[in-house]
Amino acid sequence: MSDRETLSKPLETLVRAVAGRPDDDQRASTFARGLALGALVGAAIAGSTIWQRRQATTARRAPRSTSSPIGPLRTSEGEPPG
Repeated sequence: MSDRETLSKPLETLVRAVAGRPDDDQRASTFARGLALGALVGAAIAGSTIWQRRQATTARRAPRSTSSPIGPLRTSEGEPPG
């Protein structure tokens, strides 16, 4: 049994539309491109949301540092501010 025989007709049509053969229906091709684009945009939004939530959780757990990563802050006179 080949792969083509195991695919249902709608799925086979979708696969052909994504493959972009010149004899395919224009509407199916447009649909497949839209579906792929929607999936990519959805994945980007979901990934961004997951990243933001992870950063927020990490920020809450880590104590905030009051010092600069390059050393203590100094005024123009060389004294610590405050």
